[in-house]
Amino acid sequence: MNTAPTSTPAPAQRFGHDLDQPEPPRQRRQFVRPALKAVWQFVKYMVLLPVTLVRGRRSKLEEVTVYSAHPSFFLWMLIVIGFVTAAVVRHNPNAASFCGWLYVWALLYFLVTLLYDFSTRKLALWALIFALIWITSNYFEEVRHLLILGPIFSYLRSLDPKLDPGTVTVLSWLLLLPWIGALLHMALNGRKRFTPNEIGEFHFGEGSELTDRTGLRFRTRYRDVLETILTFGGGDLIAVDNHQNEIKRWDNIIGLFFFWNELDRVLHQRAAVMDIPDAGTAQEAPVA
Repeated sequence: MNTAPTSTPAPAQRFGHDLDQPEPPRQRRQFVRPALKAVWQFVKYMVLLPVTLVRGRRSKLEEVTVYSAHPSFFLWMLIVIGFVTAAVVRHNPNAASFCGWLYVWALLYFLVTLLYDFSTRKLALWALIFALIWITSNYFEEVRHLLILGPIFSYLRSLDPKLDPGTVTVLSWLLLLPWIGALLHMALNGRKRFTPNEIGEFHFGEGSELTDRTGLRFRTRYRDVLETILTFGGGDLIAVDNHQNEIKRWDNIIGLFFFWNELDRVLHQRAAVMDIPDAGTAQEAPVA
């Protein structure tokens, strides 16, 4: 009896896949893309913030990526003011005195930002104290003819600082180097990825870290008004457990004030999933 020859299955059929289907590419860690995203986020919040607020942001609700700023990131103010004032003085030498005072006050603002933390209450209190001292000094000088702060202000005005375009330009170029380093630090060590289930962090040269969001509550804190201005609404994000113990803390998240609504939606997605009854038993979700 003749039997039909049994056909040998093709290699693709034996292994259960098509040979024409391309092999998935290997996952490679990308460093250039996070750096470009950090630069773009800085440009967006510095230049395009009004347009962004009017038009709104379109992003994935299941994932939000934020960046934690290094203290050298605050140098952007001195760099920008240095380049701008140098250009102004070159075109109009008579503005050298005004630009000199502007650069001095910008430098003072930067130093105070690094050395002290001024919350809203503390800043309002110190502003009230200085205003009270100034009003009291004017009162004694006008009514009692007793000089208090007048000689100090006269001495400072007599110094008449003038901005030198060459010096300020050199300083701005030199400060640009650590500021670029701050962007690289943000891209390689300051990137935080929030999803409904976990928080992912990547530290260059050390590895990745994943934090389970189960039972965590999140709070925002703007401990320094001066830093908040320099980070475009930045602040600290704090994760605590049900006993109010601090589990994780991320300082100087750029644009946190404007990111919070979007981030809050992601943090509540886990609660929405866990509220679905499973086998007749409802599970209570932690408040994000």
